[in-house]
Amino acid sequence: MGEIVARCWHFNERPKEMVDVNTFVLRETPVRALEDGEFLFRTLYLSLDATNRVWLSDWDIYMEPVHIGEPMRGFVFGEIIESRHPDFPVGAHAAGLHSWADHIVSDGAGFSVFPPLDGVDLAEAFAVLSVAGPTAYVGLHDIGELNGGETIVVSGAAGAVGVMVGQIAKLEGCRVIGIAGSDDKCRMLTEQLGFDAAINYKTEDVEQRIRALCPDGIDLCFENVGGAILDASLAHMKDFGRVVICGLISSYNAKDPVPGPYMFRNVIMRRLTIRGFVILDHAERLPEVMNVLVGRMAEGRLTMPVHIVEGLDAAPDALNLLYTGGNTGKLLVRI
Repeated sequence: MGEIVARCWHFNERPKEMVDVNTFVLRETPVRALEDGEFLFRTLYLSLDATNRVWLSDWDIYMEPVHIGEPMRGFVFGEIIESRHPDFPVGAHAAGLHSWADHIVSDGAGFSVFPPLDGVDLAEAFAVLSVAGPTAYVGLHDIGELNGGETIVVSGAAGAVGVMVGQIAKLEGCRVIGIAGSDDKCRMLTEQLGFDAAINYKTEDVEQRIRALCPDGIDLCFENVGGAILDASLAHMKDFGRVVICGLISSYNAKDPVPGPYMFRNVIMRRLTIRGFVILDHAERLPEVMNVLVGRMAEGRLTMPVHIVEGLDAAPDALNLLYTGGNTGKLLVRI
């Protein structure tokens, strides 16, 4: 195989708010020869996720952040094009947590070979299986203790995790209300994905709409946004309701400390259980969950709207779409 030059985005300067032209720098490095137990991975898709912005912060977070000068981290999907690793044969598709790069040399740490995807689009499969689908499934079942027939409210409902939460909960016989940022997104949720109702937080009073749509209260709040959106749900939780904190995207670009929920008193008044989680803590569940999700996709009972941005060069600008509401469904970079 001729010499391959890998292109990779490196963290250059911590952003004050949104990612800007100085946040990353694109570097080129010749790909070295493989050693025993390594493979060469050609990236097909890069997943952009809200937590990417958290990894660039100086917060005390759930894992080691990306440090200045290091390759930017992200979930990648691609093909093994050269291998000296018995578990990663040439031609296999794999996914893992690695770098924003078009070619990667790896010993397999953090990577897994994808299950057979007969009849399933590769981009959609990666969009569901890499982060969003397992996050939704584990968040609902393991963290939220989902029961059939319950009323679920999910914020960020037109994002990758949100659309999975709604569909999975509907398959369990639940009533699902989604909160999103445009009429088009709300129509997609109800008309295409089976949500029972959707609230446009930009044009409607979210708290009043939840009161009208959930007169008996909310059993489970699946929170991706935080701030005033979380407050609106906390105001209408049932006694002994559960709140799953998956993301707080409204605060990720804030310059100043963000106040906590004003309706925090309902944690006592409604005897709520509130639990945050990160899917990386549940790696042992992934093989089983991925098989469940692949089966439901093959049956046509689970789908993912995919928002694709073309080219590795576009990744930094595309990341900001997650914080402006500019994407619908899973945001991927096709490399």
